[in-house]
Amino acid sequence: MAKIKRHTPPPGWKNPLAPQQPLASARWLLGGVAATVGLEAVCVYTTFCLLFWQGQWQLVFKPSRTITATPATAGMKFDEISFDATETGILRLNGWWIPAQPNAPYATDTLLLLHDGSGSLSDSLPQLQALHTLGINVFAFDYRGFGKSLDVHPSEATTYEDADAAWRYLTDTRHLSPSRIVLDGVGLGAAIAAETARRHQQAPALILEDPLPPVLDSLHFDARTHILPIRLLFHDRFDPTETLARLRTPKLMVYSAHQAAGRYYAVAAEPKQQAIIANGQDHLNSLRSFLGKYLPGA
Repeated sequence: MAKIKRHTPPPGWKNPLAPQQPLASARWLLGGVAATVGLEAVCVYTTFCLLFWQGQWQLVFKPSRTITATPATAGMKFDEISFDATETGILRLNGWWIPAQPNAPYATDTLLLLHDGSGSLSDSLPQLQALHTLGINVFAFDYRGFGKSLDVHPSEATTYEDADAAWRYLTDTRHLSPSRIVLDGVGLGAAIAAETARRHQQAPALILEDPLPPVLDSLHFDARTHILPIRLLFHDRFDPTETLARLRTPKLMVYSAHQAAGRYYAVAAEPKQQAIIANGQDHLNSLRSFLGKYLPGA
Protein backbone atom coordinates (compact mmCIF):
# COMPACT_ATOMS: atom_id res chain seq x y z
CA MET A 1 0.00 0.00 0.00
CA ALA A 2 1.44 3.36 -1.08
CA LYS A 3 2.21 5.96 1.60
CA ILE A 4 0.87 9.50 1.20
CA LYS A 5 3.57 12.02 1.93
CA ARG A 6 2.26 15.20 3.59
CA HIS A 7 4.17 18.43 3.08
CA THR A 8 4.21 20.90 5.96
CA PRO A 9 4.17 24.58 4.77
CA PRO A 10 7.22 26.53 5.83
CA PRO A 11 6.75 29.04 8.65
CA GLY A 12 5.08 32.30 7.55
CA TRP A 13 3.61 30.84 4.36
CA LYS A 14 0.10 32.03 3.43
CA ASN A 15 -2.19 30.49 0.95
CA PRO A 16 -2.79 33.08 -1.82
CA LEU A 17 -6.21 31.60 -2.44
CA ALA A 18 -7.36 32.08 1.15
CA PRO A 19 -9.82 34.98 1.87
CA GLN A 20 -7.97 38.29 2.54
CA GLN A 21 -8.59 40.53 5.57
CA PRO A 22 -9.64 44.10 4.56
CA LEU A 23 -6.81 46.66 4.70
CA ALA A 24 -9.03 49.13 6.63
CA SER A 25 -12.39 48.89 8.25
CA ALA A 26 -15.36 50.86 6.90
CA ARG A 27 -15.58 52.74 10.21
CA TRP A 28 -11.96 53.87 9.85
CA LEU A 29 -12.58 55.05 6.29
CA LEU A 30 -15.66 57.02 7.30
CA GLY A 31 -13.76 58.60 10.18
CA GLY A 32 -10.97 59.65 7.84
CA VAL A 33 -13.42 61.20 5.38
CA ALA A 34 -15.19 63.08 8.19
CA ALA A 35 -11.89 64.39 9.56
CA THR A 36 -10.84 65.58 6.10
CA VAL A 37 -14.14 67.35 5.49
CA GLY A 38 -13.98 68.93 8.96
CA LEU A 39 -10.44 70.18 8.36
CA GLU A 40 -11.46 71.67 5.01
CA ALA A 41 -14.43 73.41 6.67
CA VAL A 42 -12.13 74.91 9.32
CA CYS A 43 -9.74 76.11 6.60
CA VAL A 44 -12.59 77.70 4.62
CA TYR A 45 -14.01 79.38 7.74
CA THR A 46 -10.58 80.67 8.74
CA THR A 47 -10.07 82.01 5.21
CA PHE A 48 -13.37 83.90 5.35
CA CYS A 49 -12.40 85.37 8.74
CA LEU A 50 -9.02 86.46 7.37
CA LEU A 51 -10.56 88.04 4.27
CA PHE A 52 -13.05 89.96 6.41
CA TRP A 53 -10.29 91.10 8.79
CA GLN A 54 -8.17 92.36 5.89
CA GLY A 55 -10.99 94.01 3.94
CA GLN A 56 -13.03 95.56 6.73
CA TRP A 57 -11.50 99.00 6.10
CA GLN A 58 -13.77 99.28 3.06
CA LEU A 59 -16.81 99.22 5.37
CA VAL A 60 -15.45 102.19 7.34
CA PHE A 61 -13.62 104.36 4.81
CA LYS A 62 -14.68 105.62 1.40
CA PRO A 63 -11.53 107.44 0.27
CA SER A 64 -11.05 109.34 -2.95
CA ARG A 65 -7.66 109.88 -4.55
CA THR A 66 -8.96 112.80 -6.59
CA ILE A 67 -8.50 116.48 -5.77
CA THR A 68 -11.14 118.31 -7.78
CA ALA A 69 -10.89 121.73 -6.10
CA THR A 70 -8.54 123.65 -3.83
CA PRO A 71 -8.94 126.70 -1.55
CA ALA A 72 -7.95 128.83 -4.53
CA THR A 73 -11.18 127.67 -6.16
CA ALA A 74 -13.04 129.45 -3.36
CA GLY A 75 -10.78 132.52 -3.52
CA MET A 76 -8.65 131.65 -0.47
CA LYS A 77 -4.88 131.90 -0.34
CA PHE A 78 -3.24 128.68 0.75
CA ASP A 79 0.00 126.72 0.80
CA GLU A 80 0.07 123.07 -0.21
CA ILE A 81 2.09 121.19 2.40
CA SER A 82 3.78 117.80 2.20
CA PHE A 83 4.96 116.47 5.56
CA ASP A 84 5.63 113.42 7.76
CA ALA A 85 8.83 112.08 6.20
CA THR A 86 9.77 108.44 6.67
CA GLU A 87 13.31 107.16 7.27
CA THR A 88 13.66 106.88 3.50
CA GLY A 89 12.67 110.51 3.02
CA ILE A 90 9.21 109.78 1.57
CA LEU A 91 6.63 112.43 2.54
CA ARG A 92 3.49 110.51 3.42
CA LEU A 93 0.90 113.22 4.03
CA ASN A 94 -0.45 116.14 2.01
CA GLY A 95 -2.40 119.11 3.38
CA TRP A 96 -3.39 122.75 3.03
CA TRP A 97 -2.35 125.67 5.21
CA ILE A 98 -4.92 128.46 4.92
CA PRO A 99 -3.65 131.55 6.75
CA ALA A 100 -5.88 134.09 8.44
CA GLN A 101 -5.55 137.77 7.62
CA PRO A 102 -2.90 139.48 9.79
CA ASN A 103 -5.54 141.57 11.58
CA ALA A 104 -8.06 138.72 11.94
CA PRO A 105 -9.55 137.96 15.38
CA TYR A 106 -7.56 134.74 15.78
CA ALA A 107 -4.55 135.47 13.59
CA THR A 108 -2.22 133.81 16.12
CA ASP A 109 -4.43 130.74 16.61
CA THR A 110 -4.83 127.66 14.42
CA LEU A 111 -7.62 125.18 13.86
CA LEU A 112 -6.57 121.64 12.88
CA LEU A 113 -9.39 120.09 10.86
CA LEU A 114 -9.77 116.30 10.80
CA HIS A 115 -12.18 115.48 8.00
CA ASP A 116 -14.66 112.64 7.64
CA GLY A 117 -13.74 109.14 6.47
CA SER A 118 -14.89 109.63 2.89
CA GLY A 119 -13.81 111.63 -0.14
CA SER A 120 -10.73 113.85 0.10
CA LEU A 121 -9.78 117.39 1.07
CA SER A 122 -11.76 118.66 -1.91
CA ASP A 123 -14.96 117.50 -0.21
CA SER A 124 -14.03 119.56 2.88
CA LEU A 125 -13.80 122.81 0.93
CA PRO A 126 -17.17 124.26 2.10
CA GLN A 127 -16.17 123.52 5.69
CA LEU A 128 -12.77 125.12 5.19
CA GLN A 129 -14.33 128.22 3.67
CA ALA A 130 -16.67 128.60 6.66
CA LEU A 131 -13.83 128.17 9.15
CA HIS A 132 -11.73 130.72 7.28
CA THR A 133 -14.42 133.35 7.81
CA LEU A 134 -13.87 133.01 11.58
CA GLY A 135 -10.51 134.75 11.14
CA ILE A 136 -8.36 131.79 12.25
CA ASN A 137 -5.52 129.91 10.56
CA VAL A 138 -6.72 126.55 9.28
CA PHE A 139 -4.66 123.44 8.62
CA ALA A 140 -6.31 120.44 6.99
CA PHE A 141 -4.79 117.30 5.50
CA ASP A 142 -5.67 113.99 3.91
CA TYR A 143 -5.07 110.80 5.85
CA ARG A 144 -3.00 108.10 4.20
CA GLY A 145 -5.14 106.48 1.52
CA PHE A 146 -6.91 109.79 0.72
CA GLY A 147 -6.16 112.48 -1.87
CA LYS A 148 -2.46 113.03 -2.53
CA SER A 149 -1.30 111.35 0.66
CA LEU A 150 0.47 107.98 0.56
CA ASP A 151 -1.63 105.35 -1.19
CA VAL A 152 -2.22 102.68 1.46
CA HIS A 153 -5.32 101.19 3.03
CA PRO A 154 -6.40 103.47 5.92
CA SER A 155 -7.22 102.15 9.37
CA GLU A 156 -8.12 103.54 12.77
CA ALA A 157 -4.50 103.20 13.87
CA THR A 158 -3.07 104.99 10.82
CA THR A 159 -5.52 107.90 11.08
CA TYR A 160 -4.48 108.43 14.71
CA GLU A 161 -0.82 108.35 13.64
CA ASP A 162 -1.54 110.83 10.84
CA ALA A 163 -3.29 113.23 13.23
CA ASP A 164 -0.25 113.03 15.52
CA ALA A 165 1.99 113.80 12.53
CA ALA A 166 -0.13 116.88 11.72
CA TRP A 167 0.16 118.03 15.33
CA ARG A 168 3.95 117.62 15.20
CA TYR A 169 4.09 119.53 11.93
CA LEU A 170 2.29 122.48 13.52
CA THR A 171 4.28 122.46 16.76
CA ASP A 172 7.73 121.33 15.56
CA THR A 173 7.94 122.65 12.00
CA ARG A 174 5.76 125.75 12.18
CA HIS A 175 6.67 126.29 15.86
CA LEU A 176 3.11 127.01 16.92
CA SER A 177 2.20 126.96 20.58
CA PRO A 178 0.19 123.82 21.48
CA SER A 179 -2.07 126.02 23.60
CA ARG A 180 -3.19 127.83 20.43
CA ILE A 181 -4.19 124.78 18.35
CA VAL A 182 -7.89 123.92 18.38
CA LEU A 183 -8.91 120.44 17.22
CA ASP A 184 -12.00 120.12 14.99
CA GLY A 185 -13.27 116.72 13.85
CA VAL A 186 -16.13 116.10 11.43
CA GLY A 187 -18.11 112.85 11.21
CA LEU A 188 -15.65 109.99 11.62
CA GLY A 189 -12.99 112.64 12.16
CA ALA A 190 -14.65 113.54 15.47
CA ALA A 191 -13.36 110.30 17.00
CA ILE A 192 -9.90 111.06 15.59
CA ALA A 193 -10.03 114.57 17.05
CA ALA A 194 -11.03 113.20 20.47
CA GLU A 195 -8.14 110.74 20.45
CA THR A 196 -5.74 113.50 19.37
CA ALA A 197 -6.97 115.69 22.23
CA ARG A 198 -6.35 112.83 24.65
CA ARG A 199 -2.77 112.50 23.39
CA HIS A 200 -2.14 116.24 23.32
CA GLN A 201 -3.97 117.75 26.25
CA GLN A 202 -2.27 121.12 25.76
CA ALA A 203 -4.94 121.83 23.12
CA PRO A 204 -7.22 124.59 24.46
CA ALA A 205 -10.44 123.30 22.89
CA LEU A 206 -12.04 120.42 21.01
CA ILE A 207 -14.87 120.69 18.47
CA LEU A 208 -16.86 117.63 17.38
CA GLU A 209 -19.15 118.20 14.40
CA ASP A 210 -21.87 115.65 13.67
CA PRO A 211 -19.86 112.91 15.44
CA LEU A 212 -20.74 109.44 14.21
CA PRO A 213 -21.73 106.66 16.62
CA PRO A 214 -19.16 103.89 17.18
CA VAL A 215 -18.52 102.04 13.94
CA LEU A 216 -19.88 98.69 15.11
CA ASP A 217 -23.12 100.38 16.16
CA SER A 218 -23.64 102.10 12.83
CA LEU A 219 -22.73 99.40 10.33
CA HIS A 220 -25.43 97.09 9.01
CA PHE A 221 -23.88 93.77 8.07
CA ASP A 222 -25.21 91.29 5.54
CA ALA A 223 -27.11 88.53 7.32
CA ARG A 224 -24.66 85.99 5.88
CA THR A 225 -21.82 87.56 7.90
CA HIS A 226 -23.50 86.58 11.18
CA ILE A 227 -21.64 83.28 11.06
CA LEU A 228 -18.41 85.26 11.60
CA PRO A 229 -17.24 86.60 14.99
CA ILE A 230 -17.58 90.20 13.76
CA ARG A 231 -16.89 91.88 17.11
CA LEU A 232 -13.69 89.90 17.55
CA LEU A 233 -12.48 90.52 14.00
CA PHE A 234 -13.35 94.21 13.73
CA HIS A 235 -10.41 96.37 14.78
CA ASP A 236 -11.56 99.80 13.51
CA ARG A 237 -13.87 100.78 16.38
CA PHE A 238 -13.74 104.62 16.40
CA ASP A 239 -15.50 104.77 19.75
CA PRO A 240 -14.55 107.94 21.70
CA THR A 241 -17.00 107.32 24.55
CA GLU A 242 -14.43 106.50 27.25
CA THR A 243 -12.05 109.20 26.06
CA LEU A 244 -14.73 111.91 26.23
CA ALA A 245 -15.83 110.73 29.66
CA ARG A 246 -12.33 111.41 31.05
CA LEU A 247 -11.08 114.27 28.88
CA ARG A 248 -11.07 117.67 30.62
CA THR A 249 -10.42 119.65 27.44
CA PRO A 250 -13.32 122.09 26.78
CA LYS A 251 -15.64 120.54 24.19
CA LEU A 252 -18.22 121.81 21.75
CA MET A 253 -20.48 119.24 20.11
CA VAL A 254 -22.23 120.57 17.04
CA TYR A 255 -25.14 118.65 15.52
CA SER A 256 -27.15 119.34 12.41
CA ALA A 257 -30.87 119.61 13.04
CA HIS A 258 -31.48 116.20 11.43
CA GLN A 259 -28.84 114.43 13.56
CA ALA A 260 -29.60 112.57 16.77
CA ALA A 261 -27.84 114.80 19.29
CA GLY A 262 -26.70 114.06 22.78
CA ARG A 263 -25.15 110.59 22.52
CA TYR A 264 -21.65 111.66 23.47
CA TYR A 265 -22.67 114.84 25.23
CA ALA A 266 -24.38 112.89 27.99
CA VAL A 267 -21.19 111.02 28.94
CA ALA A 268 -18.61 113.73 28.19
CA ALA A 269 -16.75 115.31 31.09
CA GLU A 270 -17.08 119.02 31.83
CA PRO A 271 -16.49 121.59 30.49
CA LYS A 272 -18.76 120.93 27.52
CA GLN A 273 -21.28 122.66 25.30
CA GLN A 274 -23.80 121.44 22.76
CA ALA A 275 -25.26 123.24 19.76
CA ILE A 276 -28.05 122.16 17.42
CA ILE A 277 -27.75 124.13 14.20
CA ALA A 278 -30.26 124.68 11.45
CA ASN A 279 -28.14 126.70 9.03
CA GLY A 280 -24.64 127.95 8.28
CA GLN A 281 -25.04 131.12 10.32
CA ASP A 282 -26.01 129.13 13.42
CA HIS A 283 -22.89 127.06 12.86
CA LEU A 284 -20.58 130.08 12.68
CA ASN A 285 -22.20 131.76 15.67
CA SER A 286 -21.70 128.62 17.79
CA LEU A 287 -18.05 128.36 16.79
CA ARG A 288 -17.39 132.07 17.42
CA SER A 289 -18.92 131.90 20.87
CA PHE A 290 -16.93 128.81 21.79
CA LEU A 291 -13.60 130.06 20.45
CA GLY A 292 -14.08 133.41 22.16
CA LYS A 293 -14.52 131.64 25.46
CA TYR A 294 -11.57 129.26 25.37
CA LEU A 295 -8.82 130.51 23.10
CA PRO A 296 -5.89 132.08 24.99
CA GLY A 297 -6.18 135.84 25.19
CA ALA A 298 -9.47 135.92 23.32
